[in-house]
Amino acid sequence: MEDDQEKLLEQATSVVKSAGVMMQRSFDTSKTADVIKYAVDVISELKTSSMSPKTYYELYMQVFDQLSRLGSYFFQEYSKGASISDLYDRVQHVPSILPRLYLLVTVGSVYISANQIKPQEMLKDLMEMAKGVQHPIRGLFLRYYLNKMCKDKLPDSLSDPSKGTVDDSIEFLLCNFSEMCRLWVRMQHTGGIKDKTKREKERSDLRVTVGENIVRLSSIEGVTLKIYMETVLPRSLEVIVSSKDAIAQQYLMDCMIQAFPDEYHLNTLNPLLEACTQLQPSVEIKGIFINLMNRLSDFAGEQDLEIVRDIDIYALIKTHVDKLLAEHSSAGETSKFLQLYVAFLRLSLKCYPDNNDHASEILSSSLSLVGKESSSQLDPESLNWISKLLIHALESLGLSVLEMSSFPKLMGYLQFAARKKVALKIVQSVVAFKASLLSTRVVTFLLEYIATLTHDLADTTESESFEFEEEQEFTARLVHLVYSENPDEVFAMLNLFFESFSKGGSKRQIYTYPAIAFAYMKLAANRQGSEVKMSSLLKIFRVILDKVTKINPELGYKLSLQCALCVDRYDDEKSFEEDAYEFASDALIIYQDNLTDLEARFSAIKVIAPVYASFTCFDEENTITLYLNCAQYAAKTLSKSELIEGNALASKLFWNKALQEPEKCVFYMKKAVNLAKAEGNSKMLVYLLNVWLEYGLSGLEFDRDEVNEIVQNVKKSANDEVRTALSLTLNFIRSRQQEDKLSGISY
Repeated sequence: MEDDQEKLLEQATSVVKSAGVMMQRSFDTSKTADVIKYAVDVISELKTSSMSPKTYYELYMQVFDQLSRLGSYFFQEYSKGASISDLYDRVQHVPSILPRLYLLVTVGSVYISANQIKPQEMLKDLMEMAKGVQHPIRGLFLRYYLNKMCKDKLPDSLSDPSKGTVDDSIEFLLCNFSEMCRLWVRMQHTGGIKDKTKREKERSDLRVTVGENIVRLSSIEGVTLKIYMETVLPRSLEVIVSSKDAIAQQYLMDCMIQAFPDEYHLNTLNPLLEACTQLQPSVEIKGIFINLMNRLSDFAGEQDLEIVRDIDIYALIKTHVDKLLAEHSSAGETSKFLQLYVAFLRLSLKCYPDNNDHASEILSSSLSLVGKESSSQLDPESLNWISKLLIHALESLGLSVLEMSSFPKLMGYLQFAARKKVALKIVQSVVAFKASLLSTRVVTFLLEYIATLTHDLADTTESESFEFEEEQEFTARLVHLVYSENPDEVFAMLNLFFESFSKGGSKRQIYTYPAIAFAYMKLAANRQGSEVKMSSLLKIFRVILDKVTKINPELGYKLSLQCALCVDRYDDEKSFEEDAYEFASDALIIYQDNLTDLEARFSAIKVIAPVYASFTCFDEENTITLYLNCAQYAAKTLSKSELIEGNALASKLFWNKALQEPEKCVFYMKKAVNLAKAEGNSKMLVYLLNVWLEYGLSGLEFDRDEVNEIVQNVKKSANDEVRTALSLTLNFIRSRQQEDKLSGISY
């Protein structure tokens, strides 16, 4: 069959090209009679009834190219002085009706361009004559050609009023639309019943020719909202509804939605929706509703819609959606209706962003719909739409969705991966909104919804490592959104998180435990006047610290220092010194037992030593014990290049607010200086020079000659970076000596 069509097209193409060449030669000699003769030969190929619509369209495009050249020739002849009215009369004598009408349209287009006739008169004349071709395909393409040739000739609000008005153009296009729609529908009733599917496919191939009228109507300058409401919409809908053809109605309703401005749709929502209820039963009305609501949602997101205060758009759409559900709900329709509810929810959230009741009603309706089927009967597409429904609600409403009873029930229909996706969206939404978690009730709901993230369930599946990390980092951030003026309420909420996190296993706790530990520490600072006891917090710290240390020792020693600092700062009654000492000691124990990499050990001691030096809660015995142990590790267990800084760190342990033993401080400093000199490390000598200056300003007596020797040593360095650093240090010394400080140091 396809071979036959190709052969027919090939034969017709040969004739069109041959006649086109002869017509072109006649252009050169200005023999109009010959031009018309060969043009008739070209157009006559369109008289065929043997071609499929698709093949006919290909042939039409070749003929159209030839007729475009013909139109240019006619205009040139007019420019040379030929009478366009005589030419119009001349082509009317062509005996065959189809070539005659194509030629009349071509000359008529030139007639209008030459300003020799009012457009509305010519358009009306051509429209009437086009009725002479009633063959569905031939008539359809003739009117399509009429549309194409007149598209830039139609008067609009910018045109000279003497040439016609917007109403003339609208009338022409609506009449052409009605006739083309009628011809298009007639195609369905030609041939036998067995060819029905084939005819439907052929008609679908030609739908753009009819839809062209709607596109033209929407593009006319001057089709105002008033004209659209009073003329264009009602007459277009009348054509569509009266066609009583599902294919035509489906396509043309979508055309109306896509072609005209969204503002027009908002103002004419009721007649548009009413028309949908009058369409044929087989029309996919849900798809039309979905397209309409998606467009309106996008429009509403960019505009301040005053119209929603005048028209209850939500109630209007809900009435029609409910009616549609009642009349068309059946097995296999669930997915499409869920898609409809997603579009409805989006529109509602855009038009009424502060109305949670609308969203809750849509979720309830969706739940009623899926409740008719078991979760095992829902297809993947339906589950996907449920997921999108929940996510849209989340992204717009945040925590308020937790109060909607339908939300968790809908979520329960989803498979694990989809439930986890929604759970992550919940967490991300809460974090993005910085929504405070204000009660144990809210936290309980939240943890119920995000259980897929906090611990393993019966249907848990593994995530990719990068996805898992993102999930847990967001989950951990939730604890920092807990808020209440009442510390006891905060404690209760944090305990709910801790209980949930404790079920998560090591792979999750490495993310969640440190976060909740810091949340508890924040509570420790604000627990005055509450029943929250430091002893209760310390027990929780111990559980968290022991678990974290087993998973990640480097994180463990840092967390132990933070626990010790928490007691040091917030134990107002000084009752938990031993607990603080134990936490502080843990840092060195972890350092000694678990850290083997030299770089990691050095990084750890650089963290531990300054923190030790900041403690104020220990008695002298505990202080000295901690400092001596730390100093021992700092001064002996590191590589040579790190021993210099390690001894300097050790010196700081013996000159701070908690303890001042100048002999030990100076001992470690001299050891560091000697190591730097032995290695010729000028950079470290500048560092040590600054440490000496820091001690001198805080009251430590030291040997000025030794400091001066450091200065002289560094001055010999050829390293530009070192010399720059020394210059800055000497400027500092100079400025302090002007204040009678750091005397005796030469610069």
